[in-house]
Amino acid sequence: MKNKYLFSLIASLAMLVMLLPIPVAAQITGPTPQVPLPGKSIAQFVDPLPMLDLAGGTIETIIDNGSQIVLTMEEFQANVMPSTFMPRTYTGTWVWGYRQTAPAAPEGTYIGPVIVATRNQATTIKFVNNLPTGATTNVLAYKYGTDQTLHWANPLNDPMMGNQNHYEGPIPAVPHLHGGEQPAAIDGGPEQWFTSLANSADPTSSIHGPAYYSMDGDNGQNYAIFRYPNVQEAAPLWFHDHTLGATRLNVYAGIAGGYLLTDPSLALPPGLTATGIDRDPTAAGGEVLLIPLVIQDRMFDTNGQLYFPDLGINPEHPYWLPEFLGDTICVNGKVWPFLNVEPQRYRFLLLNGSNARPYEMSLVNQATGLPGPAIWVIGTDGGYLNTPVKIDPALGQKLVMMPGERYEIIIDFAGYAAGTQFVLKNTARAPYPKGTPPDPQTVGKIMQFRVGVGTGIADNSYNPVSGTAIRSGAQVITRLPGTPGGPAISATNVQKTRQLTLNEVMGMGGPLEVLVNNSKWSGVSYDAMGMPIGPIPGSTPDGIGNYLTELPQEGQTEIWQIINLTADAHPIHLHLVQFQIVSRQNFSVNKYNKTYNALFPGGMFIGAYGPPLAYNTPNADGAVGGNPAVTPYLQGKAMPPAAYEQGWKDTFIMYPGQVTTVVVRWGPQGPAATTPPESVFFPFLPSSLIPGTSSAYFDYVWHCHIIDHEDNEMMRPDMVNPNTSAVRTYVMGVNY
Repeated sequence: MKNKYLFSLIASLAMLVMLLPIPVAAQITGPTPQVPLPGKSIAQFVDPLPMLDLAGGTIETIIDNGSQIVLTMEEFQANVMPSTFMPRTYTGTWVWGYRQTAPAAPEGTYIGPVIVATRNQATTIKFVNNLPTGATTNVLAYKYGTDQTLHWANPLNDPMMGNQNHYEGPIPAVPHLHGGEQPAAIDGGPEQWFTSLANSADPTSSIHGPAYYSMDGDNGQNYAIFRYPNVQEAAPLWFHDHTLGATRLNVYAGIAGGYLLTDPSLALPPGLTATGIDRDPTAAGGEVLLIPLVIQDRMFDTNGQLYFPDLGINPEHPYWLPEFLGDTICVNGKVWPFLNVEPQRYRFLLLNGSNARPYEMSLVNQATGLPGPAIWVIGTDGGYLNTPVKIDPALGQKLVMMPGERYEIIIDFAGYAAGTQFVLKNTARAPYPKGTPPDPQTVGKIMQFRVGVGTGIADNSYNPVSGTAIRSGAQVITRLPGTPGGPAISATNVQKTRQLTLNEVMGMGGPLEVLVNNSKWSGVSYDAMGMPIGPIPGSTPDGIGNYLTELPQEGQTEIWQIINLTADAHPIHLHLVQFQIVSRQNFSVNKYNKTYNALFPGGMFIGAYGPPLAYNTPNADGAVGGNPAVTPYLQGKAMPPAAYEQGWKDTFIMYPGQVTTVVVRWGPQGPAATTPPESVFFPFLPSSLIPGTSSAYFDYVWHCHIIDHEDNEMMRPDMVNPNTSAVRTYVMGVNY
């Protein structure tokens, strides 16, 4: 979706004004009273990067020792703006965050905490919702950003169609461990939200979502207890809010933290540790902790408070915008920070925590404009690569990340003179890859590195230039069928192929909603007039009002071919599993669309109708999904993934005009499946009945991780059919 859609904004707003009801005095309506502060007016590289508290910083680090961790979702002030930002009224930016104790004074950052967990040792977290209400919150970006015309959590059970009022009730929230291999009951799905309190003045209000679960039962409280099994490989996971229809606002306000899963049994090469790098592997005390870099774009008002544009482009959704793209960059919760480094190696954990902004990253010498040191990728979303991959700025190479993706990297500043300054540069157009270039003076810069005087101590940490394997022996990555280095796809190692579309539904001012497989969240089909006509044929009810079409069998391996019919790239994320990419291949969008559109009733595309054909009937390619076969429209050769993408990942970029093929094994991450494939199963029941019901199930989801899209229907629930003969060792009501 491009800025071209703003061309029709005036016409849409005119219609919106006509549709707006007369506001009631007690209700919050209309646009925010905030005055935006241009990003170019904010000073850069004034303050140091917030660091882990174990390294003397302000980001809380929690080493899991088996005891229950209690995290409350709090509203507080944080020193987000540069220390030179001095309006008389500024005492910090109002934010939300996870905290062990309620902040008593402005915090150094809203990001965190970072939890360090251990593989095969469960981590128990009690998440407490201590947020205020929509009417009383000081986070104006939330107060004036809610859009109740979207399909959302809606704790007050208000009508959604035509609702022009902002939400005033208790704020719903739910944490999702992104990338985690865990039961659906504790996955933190969009309908598992819980509020800070019941609205006793309104007996029709809800305190919990329909799929709420807590280890101690549904007790009507403002918390949920999740006990994560941690059975997957060591990986840089993260946790963030996932509330239905409000994720973009809750995460924007600050609700996100890190979750580093370590594995003591993983034999790493000398100089590389589970939590950093070791500059003197022969003696104690040489470890330098990895440095998280949580990259987010934001906007602020003239008082230094978070600002969220709240003027929609379609009257159907008066406050929702297709993509939030800020004009300021925050790293670890600080606007444009700097980091002092020695002329040695450092290990960083990169996380794109933005709503929609992509990043193409490389280091540039700030004084000369010449390329800086290379970025060496050592790990992806789901764990370490087998060997490091070099991204060389001298060759024009860049590390591309879309929201939700993580990479672990090493940068070596050796050989650079004291006083040299590098800028981590961003050249990604937004929307990606053909949108507006980033302003080189603002969002074209992420942060600054300042090289200081070396200590003279030799750096004997792991050197990626050596090419020394990170994984070896039995610990190398299991290559799934069709992937580079993996076995060829066959009928014996792949049990099902799905071909699924990404669709954009247009309104009078631009995108009205974006969909996966042309289906709304609920799985209800809509006709050309926008009226519901019943569940998508062949779908299965989950018992809480949704109809599912993706119901993989536990232990089986599937090929998913994502056919991107939109104008932009989308980061597609699957819950529960880490998967691998096979290829990307161009196709003729126009020719495919001609065939595709003709299959809908009336011979024209109908948004939110669902797929035009029977979902479970294989097409000419042998693929289910309800769409015409894509093979006749493919162009050129299939392209392998970038070298740094060739590991376990839970989020992949799906480019426009391409078919992206991924392979998903619906079983534990790790060794290859045996015969039959269903003999590989999770230690837990993946999808199970909601306690107290006889036919309602916990779901997983798959969705676009541009969270503005996710909040407006670009997300579908799915369920894993369990292997009925599997032996479970992690049992609901006992272990979680």
